[in-house]
Amino acid sequence: MRYALPLALALMSSAPVWAEMPALQGHVLVTLGGAVTETNLPARGENDGGLLGYLEVQHNGAAGFDAATLDGLEQVAITISYGPEDNKRDIAFSGPRLSDVMTMAGAEGKIAKPMAMDGYQSEIPWTSIEAHQPIVATHADGSPMGIGGYGPTMIVFPPTDDADLAQEQSGLQVWALAYIGIE
Repeated sequence: MRYALPLALALMSSAPVWAEMPALQGHVLVTLGGAVTETNLPARGENDGGLLGYLEVQHNGAAGFDAATLDGLEQVAITISYGPEDNKRDIAFSGPRLSDVMTMAGAEGKIAKPMAMDGYQSEIPWTSIEAHQPIVATHADGSPMGIGGYGPTMIVFPPTDDADLAQEQSGLQVWALAYIGIE
């Protein structure tokens, strides 16, 4: 009996942080496909239709994240000046770290290719994800982001005083995020 606690602690510390993707409780807000090891969505072929069909997304199974799953991860708030050039304002975005979302899907250490509903796509290497800790924003100024604004999800980087880095990251902040391809 005296070995029970050390054995339990050893088993807990050697287990992965995320054992598997939870069953979906609501609508999928963002999907991670490609080189993921944890899935809760079936494979998609080339003629499967819908938004991901329009975006020509195919995968052999993917990690779907609904609001409950995203809200269940540690939430981070980032306030940045955002919006059209003639109407920028400070917006407080919040949501889980992209690194946590990727880890949950079994994609830690890989490249993220976030894609918007209109097909706009960027590429974020793991080194940038790790160094700058962008979030998958689900809320803006405390309210869930809906389609037609910046949502339902958006990649948001923390502000930086480095003008070159800020310019680079502005092109990576994909809004109306629908899918993240993992390589």
